[in-house]
Amino acid sequence: MTRWTSRSVLFLVIIFLLMPLTWTRRGAPAETYKTLNQRLRRLNQQFMRFQQMTFTHLQSIAENYNISNSIDSRFQVLSLQFERISRELRAFKETTERSLKSLKSWTKSLQKKTKRLDSILANMTRALRENNHLNLRQIQKQRTVLSDLSHKIQNQQSRIGSLESLRNQVQHGMQDLRASLKRHQTQIMKLESQMEGLSKIIPASKAGVLDPPNSIRKQQGVVLRHVQPKPKPEEQRMRDRLPTSGPTKQPQTHKIGHRQQQPWQSTVQPTVQAEEELFQLPLRHKIPHIQAPKEEARICNVGSMLLFPSASTENYLTFQRRFQTGIHELSICTWLKVDAKYVGTILSYATENNDNMLVLYGRNSDVLGFMDFVIGDPAYCELSLQNILDGRWHHLCIIWSSIEGRFWYYSDSHLVSTGSKFQKGYEIPPGGTVVLGQEQDSVGGDFDEAEAFVGRLAGFAFWTRTLSPGEVSGLAAGKGVPRGAVLTLDDVDQMFGSVQHITCECLEHCM
Repeated sequence: MTRWTSRSVLFLVIIFLLMPLTWTRRGAPAETYKTLNQRLRRLNQQFMRFQQMTFTHLQSIAENYNISNSIDSRFQVLSLQFERISRELRAFKETTERSLKSLKSWTKSLQKKTKRLDSILANMTRALRENNHLNLRQIQKQRTVLSDLSHKIQNQQSRIGSLESLRNQVQHGMQDLRASLKRHQTQIMKLESQMEGLSKIIPASKAGVLDPPNSIRKQQGVVLRHVQPKPKPEEQRMRDRLPTSGPTKQPQTHKIGHRQQQPWQSTVQPTVQAEEELFQLPLRHKIPHIQAPKEEARICNVGSMLLFPSASTENYLTFQRRFQTGIHELSICTWLKVDAKYVGTILSYATENNDNMLVLYGRNSDVLGFMDFVIGDPAYCELSLQNILDGRWHHLCIIWSSIEGRFWYYSDSHLVSTGSKFQKGYEIPPGGTVVLGQEQDSVGGDFDEAEAFVGRLAGFAFWTRTLSPGEVSGLAAGKGVPRGAVLTLDDVDQMFGSVQHITCECLEHCM
């Protein structure tokens, strides 16, 4: 481009120099020459402007050429960097793919191991749950055995105490008996000496010696008693009637003065007083008859008992009182004796809006040994009854507070279970109906025979506050009823069916 521009400029300059010579040789007029000169000047000026423009254009082209060279070099550098990055990316991709393949294989093996561990964990959990149930049952059995042993030990201790007192009495009696025997031995020795003396007197009396005077007999403590001859048997009398060859021997008599003395026989008889002293002991020396001690009444705060003899929808009772305000805390305590293998519904509180507002629910079903504590159906928690289905009296206390949703379940003054967030902030509304022995599916009715309670309840009480552990222990030990009970068995309104209300101040007398 630069070469072409310089050649064109040179060609125009030559033409400009040759044109005046040509025109002057031909004799062109001067005016023509002037006009041509002016045109040439204008052309020269245009050429100068064109040259300037061309120069500036060439400079811009040169600058652009330098930029393009730098761009090319930069592009080459970038190309090299791109190639290097591409190689690195390919290497990274290959490494990542290999890592992903190993990660996939490791993930698959991990999933298999996780599934295996999940199955093992499920089996272990199941086995642990079964072991816990077995251990719980064994613990409950051991508790029942321990309680029975403790009762037996207490009974044996009371019997041992009574036997010890009887042994002391027997020891005192034996001591008195020994003293009495020693005293009687001395008396027997005296009697033996007297009998020896009498044995000497009797032959002399047979030989015709006079009877000893009464004074001597009194001193010797003996009595001479006339003995009638014994009647002979029939055979002996017939022999006597037969004749004998020899002379018949007449019975020999002794004449004392002018009267005939009959044959007599002396017998040694102790006096009545001596006989009583010898063969009878004073009453206090007699060994008393040992009787098994009766169980003392220790729990005398129940007042009365309810007997539900059979599972029937007709066996239930209601109360006179009703709750006048909402309930935020409650405590339900009672003595319970169940002969069946399940516990029916003990208490049911129903309102118009909810027939299961408060229920101690039990049922004769496949799942036995549990009772549901319901507050505002469907919220409930399960309470274990494995240790009370033995036909004995057991004390139950169920306590609930809406402040933190806490509940406590006591059996025989021992805390069996507890929890929180159970109906937290809930209020049991007033105005409902309380029924013992049945579960209400409507207010005051719609009972189910399978849900009926069968057994005995004693000392039932309901508080609208939470009892302390000390109050629960004292109540189970018979130390009195805590203050503030709003429902007791004294508030029973009506009894239906075969329910019996028996007065018994002490639990041991509630049969």
